[in-house]
Amino acid sequence: MKTIIIIDDHSIVRFGLQTLIDRSGTCRVVDSQDNLAKGVAAIARLAPDLVICDLSMDDSNGLNTVRGVVQAQAPRPVLLLSMHDEMIYAEQTLALGASGYLMKENAHEHLMQAINTTLSGDVWVSAEVKTHLLNRLMTRRTSQSAAKPSGNLSQLSQRELEVLEKIGAGKTTKQIAYDLELSPRTVDIHRANIKKKLGLKTSAEVVAFAMSRM
Repeated sequence: MKTIIIIDDHSIVRFGLQTLIDRSGTCRVVDSQDNLAKGVAAIARLAPDLVICDLSMDDSNGLNTVRGVVQAQAPRPVLLLSMHDEMIYAEQTLALGASGYLMKENAHEHLMQAINTTLSGDVWVSAEVKTHLLNRLMTRRTSQSAAKPSGNLSQLSQRELEVLEKIGAGKTTKQIAYDLELSPRTVDIHRANIKKKLGLKTSAEVVAFAMSRM
């Protein structure tokens, strides 16, 4: 069963998220904290499979929160939860290493989908922002390493190139596995090899690089 830490300064939000997650039967909340400092300490202590974190809390502004949590959790995924407009903040948080961005108003409907997607190594954003965000990532030239990876495509095997092409088309791990007649685990291994060979750090950077080559 996958383990999750929740970091949010509203107790009612923490309670609601934990209730939904614990009912899923596939994940469990091992800790919840109300500020960034305690959340980072909990991450160091428990090494959860996923962290769900509010973008804005009293002890930290939004982007500093993302940096702190991503650094503590790396290379495991971080899912951002926010009341702020995703069209404004989703791209920034993914560029900083987050694996997903979920609006609080949509949490009840999409929480488990977002959790399962990020845990599988894919990036999760809403359907409304996905096309916009991927187009922006494709043209972003100042991204930390997506536009200028330290490796090059000649290092990739034929199968890795096929997986990269599917990623660039916006497909999830499960969809890639189906298309290429592979197991999801094998696709995850190819994704990890692509990331390593190209010198990319996050799933978001892999998506951005793949899109830039489409």
